[in-house]
Amino acid sequence: MNWDLLHFFDTISLSYLEDRALLLNRKEIKFLVPIALLESVLKDCKNDYDLLKINELTEFKYSTNYYDTSDLKFYFDHHNGKGNRFKIREREYTQTGQKYIEVKTKTNKNQTIKFRNIIDNWSESKEFIEAHTKLIGSDLHQSLCSEYTRITLLHKQRKEKVTLDFNLAFFEKQQSIQYNNLVIAEVKADNISTIHFNTIMKKHKIRSGSLSKYCLGLISLNSTLKKNNFKMIFNQFINANNNG
Repeated sequence: MNWDLLHFFDTISLSYLEDRALLLNRKEIKFLVPIALLESVLKDCKNDYDLLKINELTEFKYSTNYYDTSDLKFYFDHHNGKGNRFKIREREYTQTGQKYIEVKTKTNKNQTIKFRNIIDNWSESKEFIEAHTKLIGSDLHQSLCSEYTRITLLHKQRKEKVTLDFNLAFFEKQQSIQYNNLVIAEVKADNISTIHFNTIMKKHKIRSGSLSKYCLGLISLNSTLKKNNFKMIFNQFINANNNG
């Protein structure tokens, strides 16, 4: 990957991105992109998208702790396609050390609503979780950790944000796994039927597919975990990474 390509993008600040497209209430669509195609995809994006830049950085490292019940209710709600389900995570922006607690709700109308708040400790997280989910924070435990690097793009005219996540790594107890040959591209927009990024994916013959990083990490590290409804896309993920 020729990272010098990023210098050809017009850049935007975090405050500009949040003013134009915070998108806490949005539609989402994901694509699985081989790392070998990332440079070509970015070339196709540079005229229509701006690149997020903070303190001279354009690539940002994320560290995330996910929380679930002891019987993995959030995972199985996703696996079974249940509407009005939750995802709960603590996210740290590695370069700044800033931490957030985030509660994501997927409605039965396929709308994603995210609530987030800066935190210093887990007790603050529990209060935030209880306020937005009616769940008791003490009933949750850390179920997965993940790390990855992200590039963020914003369409110049449309309210359309694209995140490109790579160098994916997942950790649970004494186990870990890395996916170095793949990029998870996710588009957040008010209306996914009109997103420009879809035309770029069609050019590269890449179809959308839904498998969250949380679910991917869990089934990657737990071979006995039920994954019938994810099996096809998970196998595509494994094959693409092995062939990358």
